[in-house]
Amino acid sequence: MEAKKLENYSYEDYLQIDKTTKERVELIFGKIYMMAGASAKHQDVVGNIFFIVKSFKKCKPRVAPYDLKLICDFGGKDSINIVQPDIMIFCEERDTPCAIFEVLSPSTAQKDKKEKFSLYECAGIEEYYIVEPEYRSVEKFILDNGSYKFGGNYVLSDKMFIECIGQEVEIEKFFEGIEE
Repeated sequence: MEAKKLENYSYEDYLQIDKTTKERVELIFGKIYMMAGASAKHQDVVGNIFFIVKSFKKCKPRVAPYDLKLICDFGGKDSINIVQPDIMIFCEERDTPCAIFEVLSPSTAQKDKKEKFSLYECAGIEEYYIVEPEYRSVEKFILDNGSYKFGGNYVLSDKMFIECIGQEVEIEKFFEGIEE
């Protein structure tokens, strides 16, 4: 089931929705996306990545639900967007993360690969990682002159370098203890 979309909303509309419901929602390029709860597998992968990144102690990781406000040009005007990435890495007292990890689930995969990809690229997020629990793989994208360039597809036996924290990680540790 795909996330429900509500279109042509402003940041002010988002604030009103947020005050009247306990549902988690995201605002991306004027569309409201209702968010469902995560599966145990999804949460386990998110937890593994969080603890790996936290162990390096160089930067601060944050996990959803944590509202991230990103401003990006949409239709010729600045658009305020509110998203809740699965994992964000904040370094050097910056307001925006240097890296974001989205762990795919059936209800969010399309949004993570299209809308959020475009938003993070537009907002200048330096590194974007799409984690696929089903295939136990990670796609890496690096911002280069305002556009994401494919940085590789990593599987269980691979090691991957996370530039903004200057550390190499073992992909199999992302999926440690996760049942197939």
